[in-house]
Amino acid sequence: MTLEEILALEDIDRKIQYLKKGRKTELPDRRKLWEDWNPDLHEIMTDKNKYPDRKVLKEEAKKEFDEKTGKTYNIEAKYETEPVNRIVIPLEQDIVNIQTAFTVGTEPSMDCTPSDDGEKNLFAALKSVLQKNKIKYQNKKIVRAWLSEQEVAEYWYVTDDDSFWAKFWAKVKITFGGKVKPTKKLRSVIWSPFRGDKLYPFFDDYGDFVAMSREYKKKDLDDNEIDVFMTVTKNAVYQWELNKTWNMSEGKTFKHGFTKLPVIYAYRPETYCHKIKTFRVRLEKLLSNYADCIDYHFFPLLKLIGDVSGFAGKAKDRMVKLEGQGADAQYLTWNQVPDTVKFEAETLTSNAYDMTNTPRISFETMKGIGAKSGTAFKMMFMGAHMSVENHAEVIGDFMQRRVNFLVSALGAINPYEFDKASQTIDIDVDLVPYMIDDVSDKVDIAVTAVEGGVWSRREGIMFAGNADRIDEELAQIKEEQDERQSSEAQKQYMNMKK
Repeated sequence: MTLEEILALEDIDRKIQYLKKGRKTELPDRRKLWEDWNPDLHEIMTDKNKYPDRKVLKEEAKKEFDEKTGKTYNIEAKYETEPVNRIVIPLEQDIVNIQTAFTVGTEPSMDCTPSDDGEKNLFAALKSVLQKNKIKYQNKKIVRAWLSEQEVAEYWYVTDDDSFWAKFWAKVKITFGGKVKPTKKLRSVIWSPFRGDKLYPFFDDYGDFVAMSREYKKKDLDDNEIDVFMTVTKNAVYQWELNKTWNMSEGKTFKHGFTKLPVIYAYRPETYCHKIKTFRVRLEKLLSNYADCIDYHFFPLLKLIGDVSGFAGKAKDRMVKLEGQGADAQYLTWNQVPDTVKFEAETLTSNAYDMTNTPRISFETMKGIGAKSGTAFKMMFMGAHMSVENHAEVIGDFMQRRVNFLVSALGAINPYEFDKASQTIDIDVDLVPYMIDDVSDKVDIAVTAVEGGVWSRREGIMFAGNADRIDEELAQIKEEQDERQSSEAQKQYMNMKK
């Protein structure tokens, strides 16, 4: 059935059932994913059958004679439960956070060459929308959710404008060209499993993403939970609530006014750290058992040797006096060096980071690096940058589709200014892997490339990091060159005059 045929069904239960079947991939197991992500829920902390607490003998078994009855009774040994060490390692969180920082720690670049003032103003409006929605922070939430939760969606909607457009036009210093002032602004929200959302993307027979359904729970004023099912298409938003039976929510179904589906979606078949989970489980068990071993062997025991007829001493002096033939005292110490434990722990940790192409960024690992050039840092972080290139297959496409949607959305909410430009403007989005910038290296490369005729001056300025001020920099460079030429010409004239 097509999406239109499903939405036309009168039976809501059947309609929702078909909308769920539009999903072509397996629904992520939110509970298992959260248990892997949250260190407090790792099995070393929660599985007492697999990792039981220790039983400690407090009183040995013995036989006791009862004089009144003349019988001997067996007294069972008494044990107490002593908690074992449970050390958790948030390995998944650290790896995902580092990968997120390398992927969108530097904001994705937007390459656009406006052909007229309409496209220039639209590009400025797009940047303003992204800035007002704190997209540079939202990008991190999106990538983190995609890596750890398998899927994430970004839903865009309109709200009443509270001076957004007035501030924007004051910033670009032009007035409205149209007759109607925009009354709406764009806002966004993230949907993902850890946020309580079950997502059901709907793909048609051609594999095109045509709708997104979201199932979640909300609470009414009486604190009662209500199941909600929401479907967003390229034309409208539909919402149903479960109250014994599914019913359409009053006022919650509406035309959103966009020309494209206002949902951007990203999915991966497994979490990024799925392949190194066994390393983390083994590492937690190893360190926990090693901690128990240290607790038992750290403090030495005193062993008394020989025919001891008696001994005396003061605990505060930590001295003991022994009497008797061959009397002696020795401490039982732990002489074995735990090299095997250290080797296994370091091997597991290194393999976890190496297999995910994640650099271990800590004081201990970085303190011996010393001063290095930008090129050296790029070589060191090549593995992480290769991971970013792989992430770009999904996240880069996500960012591009977001920009394409926002361009059309700006044309829809402000058609008098942006409708024509939204149909002609061309914006390319690229992920820029995070890197410690070496300004001198970048400037040297830019100067060499421009002077060698490989790059234009505009491209050299962009590479040096002034992408937001290209026109101003070009104008300033031309002005300074004209002043130098004028000054040199005047000097030559004065020399000839002499």
